[in-house]
Amino acid sequence: MAKNESIRLKMYKMFENNPNISDVEVAKAFIGIGLTKATVYRWIKQYRTTGNINRRIATGRPAKIVNKETIRKLRRKFNHRSGCSQNAAARKFGCTQQYISYLLKKYTGIRFYKKFKRPLLTALQKKQARPKCRSMYFKYRKTDFIIDDESYFTLDHTSQPGNDSFYSDDVNKTPDNAKYDFREKFPPKLLVWIAISPKGTSRPIFRRSGLAINSESYLEILEKSLVPFIKKHYSSGGYVFWPDLATAHYSSIVQNYLKSKNIPVVLRSINPANLPKARPIEDFWGNLKAEVYKGDWKAKNLDELQNRIVSVLGNLDPKFVQNHAKSTKKRLDQIRRRGLD
Repeated sequence: MAKNESIRLKMYKMFENNPNISDVEVAKAFIGIGLTKATVYRWIKQYRTTGNINRRIATGRPAKIVNKETIRKLRRKFNHRSGCSQNAAARKFGCTQQYISYLLKKYTGIRFYKKFKRPLLTALQKKQARPKCRSMYFKYRKTDFIIDDESYFTLDHTSQPGNDSFYSDDVNKTPDNAKYDFREKFPPKLLVWIAISPKGTSRPIFRRSGLAINSESYLEILEKSLVPFIKKHYSSGGYVFWPDLATAHYSSIVQNYLKSKNIPVVLRSINPANLPKARPIEDFWGNLKAEVYKGDWKAKNLDELQNRIVSVLGNLDPKFVQNHAKSTKKRLDQIRRRGLD
């Protein structure tokens, strides 16, 4: 912009010092220094018409909100903070919420994010996470991880994104089943156990609500599902079983059984506590539930829910599960290098 202003000034002085100069002579003098022919002749026409070549003041509504001070205030109010309201900011600056959103996006690069869920770790767990992940990574980096976990499924899942809201042009006319989230005080639940590895998923095991997993029931699950899965995919070894630190998982009866079957288990001393970030099966559950309850699907009873879960598992892309399981080593490597942040 400053360069163009200096060129405008030179052209103006040329006209002032040579009143009879022709347009062609002026054009020849300025086209060769980087200006386009159209720009030169537009300036010449402007001088012949108005007697100056000053840049015209832009038309339109003056920018009363967009200035450096406003942008600085918006950045200070929103950046790296939670609990901020765009509506409140709009009222303060005398504009709309949509305009505040536009300013944040265009001039600050600030975006809206939902908070990331992370378990609350104790100080000791935080301290131990990195060295334990380092030990696991180097000890088992040449083997496949077989990871197991349990998760509860309810007849419906209104907390699932997309199922927790509805659209309507008149709420009074919206059917109750779309408008309300009907909840029992103690809804029936289905506990699902499964194991995943880079070779796929094991057979799922289902247990009805009220039947918690203890050492005996966990041993039964391993016999019915884990052992057949290992025999099918890892008959020649090359794997390690990674349970979480639940008491039943490391009980003597379970550990003795696994030892009798020559199933290697992640050492309890290096198994990090409360660290779903390192275990891809946590993401697997989220994706599975999204498919099970897709389109606001609801089950009438636990049998229908179980059939639905089995059907969804059968239709899952094998590569989807395998890629999740393969990410285990990468997750451990990232934590041992960078920590939890």
